[in-house]
Amino acid sequence: RKAKALSAPPADAGPPNTANPHAAAPRFDRRAALAQFSARTRLDMKQVFLSPAYIVLLGLGFANAMAGLWSQVDLGLYGGAMHPVTRSLIPILEGNFSLIPIVIAIYYGGELVWRERERRTHEIVDAAPVPDWAFVAPKIMAIALVLLSTLAISVLAAVAIQIGHGYFRLELGKYLLWYILPLGYEWVLLAVLSVFAQTISPHKFIGWGLMVLYIVATTTLGNLGFEHHLYLFGTAPGVRLSDLNGQGRFWIGAWWFRLYWGAFAVMLAVLSHLLWRRGAETRLRPRLRRAPYRLVGSAGLILGGAAAVFVASGVFIFINTNVWNGYRSKIDDEKWLAAYERVLLPFEKTPQPKIVSVKLDVDIRPKAPSLETHGLYVIENRTAQPLREVHLRFDRDLEVEALQVEGAWPKQSFERFNYRIFAFDAPMRPGERRTIAFTTVRAQKGFKNRDNDTRVVGNGTFVNDIEITPGLGMSRDGLLKDRAKRRKYGLPPDLRPAKLGDPAAVQFNYLRHDSDFVTADITVSTDADQTPIAPGDKVSDRTEGGRRTARFVTEAPIIHFFSIQSARYAERKERYKNVDLTVFYHPTHSWNVERMVAAMKASLDYFQVEFSPFQFRSLRFLEFPGYANFAQSFAGTIPWSENLGFVADFRDPEKIDYVTYVGAHEVAHQWWAHQMVGADEQGATALSETLAQYSALMVMRRLHGEPMIRKFLKYELDNYLRARGGDVVEELPLIRVEDQPYIHYQKGSLVMYRLADQIGEAAVNRALRRMLAEHAFKGAPYPTAADLVAALRAEAPADKQALITDLFEKITIYDVKARQPKATKRADGRYDVSFQVEAKKIYAGGKGEETAAPLDEVIEIGAFTAEPGKRGFDASKVLTVEPRRLRTGVQTVTLVTAAPPAFVGVDPYNTLIDRNGDDNLVKVN
Repeated sequence: RKAKALSAPPADAGPPNTANPHAAAPRFDRRAALAQFSARTRLDMKQVFLSPAYIVLLGLGFANAMAGLWSQVDLGLYGGAMHPVTRSLIPILEGNFSLIPIVIAIYYGGELVWRERERRTHEIVDAAPVPDWAFVAPKIMAIALVLLSTLAISVLAAVAIQIGHGYFRLELGKYLLWYILPLGYEWVLLAVLSVFAQTISPHKFIGWGLMVLYIVATTTLGNLGFEHHLYLFGTAPGVRLSDLNGQGRFWIGAWWFRLYWGAFAVMLAVLSHLLWRRGAETRLRPRLRRAPYRLVGSAGLILGGAAAVFVASGVFIFINTNVWNGYRSKIDDEKWLAAYERVLLPFEKTPQPKIVSVKLDVDIRPKAPSLETHGLYVIENRTAQPLREVHLRFDRDLEVEALQVEGAWPKQSFERFNYRIFAFDAPMRPGERRTIAFTTVRAQKGFKNRDNDTRVVGNGTFVNDIEITPGLGMSRDGLLKDRAKRRKYGLPPDLRPAKLGDPAAVQFNYLRHDSDFVTADITVSTDADQTPIAPGDKVSDRTEGGRRTARFVTEAPIIHFFSIQSARYAERKERYKNVDLTVFYHPTHSWNVERMVAAMKASLDYFQVEFSPFQFRSLRFLEFPGYANFAQSFAGTIPWSENLGFVADFRDPEKIDYVTYVGAHEVAHQWWAHQMVGADEQGATALSETLAQYSALMVMRRLHGEPMIRKFLKYELDNYLRARGGDVVEELPLIRVEDQPYIHYQKGSLVMYRLADQIGEAAVNRALRRMLAEHAFKGAPYPTAADLVAALRAEAPADKQALITDLFEKITIYDVKARQPKATKRADGRYDVSFQVEAKKIYAGGKGEETAAPLDEVIEIGAFTAEPGKRGFDASKVLTVEPRRLRTGVQTVTLVTAAPPAFVGVDPYNTLIDRNGDDNLVKVN
């Protein structure tokens, strides 16, 4: 007992001191918090980056990006390839990667916020001396870094596509500034929203549901007309990209919206910090009561600063999108168009004078950007009655600074529609001429919520005259076309053109009613480093005071359809047969310039010999920013989108040479529209688009031969067959085509090529020369599709008259197929070749109803050592092609060839409108 007592500690002794005298004292300063933040960020990132779900999502995104990029690069117009310029790949990445970040943000927002609670370690972790922001910020950072990694992966996919196609102008700066930076910023906003949704939710699945609700609401609100980016979280106006114009000024509005939503995201992050759940308490109400007391200090300052930025930027955005530029949703635009039609379409038949002369002075300010036009029209009363008033129609957003009509006073003004009526002091007598003077300004101040102006820009301005000058009388251009929308607003279901043969319709051409052919005198001024361009012959060009001014005057009468352009161009010039040829292009887009010049030459060679002389002293191709995808023919001037031909890749000679084709088509419009233009009735576009298609095909055949034509016709056939089933009104015969591109383009190519094959190219061209001789450069009465068919019938033999009826006046579908081929070697070394042909002909109605028709026509059959239309096929692979008369039903045809055929078939070059052009050829075993 004594030993125990001696060994026991004194009663008043404290607990033993076990602390290490050399250990550092705990710290809870900013440095420690940052260390905790770094450690938790690494922990959260590790959970995400090492999870199988992340690898799967990243793989799906990469595969999706590669598929989209490959399609963009290798499956362009007419199946052609394009050079993978960075600007064209970025929109593909944006579209193909839009779903992956949403899934990542929603999924990992829940996983990271609820991780400790699901593993039942939350009470231990939450008891640690770690500030709430060090829990919130790492989760946002982890999700953001994951999202940014997907962007990096998508850029790697794009770069791989570029290098794989031998393209090494990678422009990594554009990937960073045009893609990674803006999208990464927006995706960080999504990460903040996801964490906030989980913070206020009582369960992970409810947080996920809130995020799904946000995605659905964003889409639904847009469809309902709620499109303002001020209340659609994290959204901004689209930024249009161009090699010519870069990001233009479109980035300005987008980044103001990003600043606005970035400030709001900071507010959400602070609120997540204030409402962060710790320990066993998960209810939201107690956290809300506690939040105001936690605003003292830096949290309150950050929240207040973000709120100030949010409000200030929101006010500035509102001034831009709702004050300087009226806010309009798509539904607002539809309502405006419906009202425009209801109020003004009754004026459509009101007789108007016609414009006979146009003088314009166009002042382009690319840096503003703005375009001011001073114009003078000479108008003439070409009706048989005195005119008491003239109606003037302006583009919706065009500012009319001054307007004066000689001998007239403003009678009525429809300000909402920018439409004015002037009454003449004394009626305008038939044949009398007067003038209209006007000044207009096309400019956009600041930025819009959507549809920022793409026509007047820093580099690559491209406007047509109707966008900057008045038209006379009411026009149907731009009215609602969608039948469902027309019914929605109480409009007639369709606005269809006049019927073929309407005597009143031949008084107007289908391009515009307020003029026939006119003379033009256009002066264009722009910055000194840009090239001003307009239709007509350039008669002067001077540079002074930092401005370049050029004047263009037309010698020949032209259709009142002008374009004005200005850009910093490289130029390829050549004088060819007394015509000045020029290609204006972006300096980095020189790949196909020589091909374009060759297309000009080949077109002029063919058209001037076969049709009539070219009416101008110059012919120009011009590149414009890829805000639209078309080429368009104005008088002697043909603008092309930078997306359409300048970046086409023809290193593979098997690809369809669509640059030559498009070039020849647009040059052909200098005859078919700019010399002869159709009346404004059914069939009008057959006289312009269909004849331009035919003309381009003839140029292509001379340059490339039948093998290339076979590919082209097959492409046109497939597109026609796909489109005809989707016509919501009715399919019409070519002679009565309305606004139906699949008929006047695709079917028109097939019809005209087959007609030339059957009656001869020379006969078709004689008919077209006769049409030009009778109608070129003449006003009313304008020619019709019936006149064209009559001219063709006059050149066709008697046994081809039924064919012309089938091609132009009916909807005729063939179904021919080859089967059971057999080739037997003869004693003389040649081969007897036989195969069966099953053939039938059908007449279709406008709604798809079909009626069998007897077939008794001459159709080509052939034998080949390679499959027509496929890689490696050329003229050397043709053993024989022969015309044979085929009838309805199954028949056996025979051929004699010098070598064993690999393929035989009927209509091997797809000149028929065959409902299945893929079964015309059969392989010979």
